[in-house]
Amino acid sequence: MTEILNWIMESIRTYGAWSVFIGVLIESVIAPIPSPLVIMGAGFILINPELSAGGAFIPVLLRIVLPGSVGSTLGAYVGYGIGYFGGKPLVDRWGRFLGFGWQEVDAVQQRLRKSRIKVTLFLLRAVPIFPLSPISAAAGFVRLSLGTFTLWTFYGSIPRCLVLGYLGWWIGETYRHLAHGIDRAETITSVLLILAVLALILWLRRKVSRDVLKGG
Repeated sequence: MTEILNWIMESIRTYGAWSVFIGVLIESVIAPIPSPLVIMGAGFILINPELSAGGAFIPVLLRIVLPGSVGSTLGAYVGYGIGYFGGKPLVDRWGRFLGFGWQEVDAVQQRLRKSRIKVTLFLLRAVPIFPLSPISAAAGFVRLSLGTFTLWTFYGSIPRCLVLGYLGWWIGETYRHLAHGIDRAETITSVLLILAVLALILWLRRKVSRDVLKGG
């Protein structure tokens, strides 16, 4: 991972925004790479430290936010595809052990479609401490339409890249330490998301059991 990260950073120094796009695309697919590191490193490398916060806005937008958001959106298709194509076969195969089938999952999907799923996806993508891969996989699992997923993933990536780009520019050479701190927060959030999924599974099991008893 260290060699890949060093290669990405050197590429950003040489090729600028194009390497930001490639770097974010790579870290979106390769989970062990700390997700904030590429964008924060780009902020440190590409943006003149002598600029004011206002003066840095356009360079951050053009060199970091736009290529980073496009790369993050395209990279998110991997997790989305895994959730979309793997979710239903997984439930169909292991439903008897899980205690619920795809019908119950579909009911949850219908409920989600009626809620503010777009805003939820936007916020989860925008806040840096939320892990991106599980969010993409969950969106695919609940069969969120590809168009909606693409649009709101891109929208949510914009403030994420903007905040991380500015942080990298602002704190300078110490960006790696803060990036690893944010990555640790992502790990903790991932554990909480796993617990939430387990809670959802238990809720579905109980719901199915109650429905069976009522039917009997």
